[in-house]
Amino acid sequence: MLKLFMDESGNGNASQPLIVGAVELGEDADDIEKKIRDLHRDLSARRSLAGLPSFEKFRENGFHSSTDPLEVSGPFTELMRRIFFRAYMVTTNRTHFPNVAEPELIELMYVKLLSDLSIRHRREAELLCYIEQSEDMKSILGRLPDSVARQARKTAGQSVSLPRINATIVGKRDYMSTAIIDYVMAAVSRWLKADRTTSAESYFYRAFSEIEPSISMLYSFEDGRISSRKDPLH
Repeated sequence: MLKLFMDESGNGNASQPLIVGAVELGEDADDIEKKIRDLHRDLSARRSLAGLPSFEKFRENGFHSSTDPLEVSGPFTELMRRIFFRAYMVTTNRTHFPNVAEPELIELMYVKLLSDLSIRHRREAELLCYIEQSEDMKSILGRLPDSVARQARKTAGQSVSLPRINATIVGKRDYMSTAIIDYVMAAVSRWLKADRTTSAESYFYRAFSEIEPSISMLYSFEDGRISSRKDPLH
């Protein structure tokens, strides 16, 4: 059984790239979850931030890249540097799907990502997918296992043994490890919006470079593979 922590980014905002991502933590998943919870507990006790709205939201809901104050995002980013994880993402700027509604597009992206991961991990018995709660996912969840299996067999071009897809929706406080893919997608999104700059003077490129060694796949529906462990940008 392999655990995947999944989320989407950019939904509801046409100015942002739409990304669906997954993080694989391997055998250290439980230990990493504990480290994140310990960090949340320690940071939540900081009296100097009490009353700050973004901090109170963090204390209640857990880590989130778009709202965490620097005093929270800094230590969490540092923790990410010290742990091992693999990130997989598919993205689109929506130009390839001009007439596709966003919920349908998100479902297509989950199917693409999970079918590729099913082939990659075909020797596993099960992919246990923890997907962060969202309105769109409620209607998608039941269709995912069959859709993923069909797409994986179509991609493989042959009959292959595939792991079962066991997908469940979770809140941020249920599995705080979902914050890892949230932070990764945020860095990728900012870099994509900056036209994939490779200038060391750009903060967006430097932030992307920090997490790129952990990116096993970053695939664009418009441009194909952007980055991977086998073909990094640098």
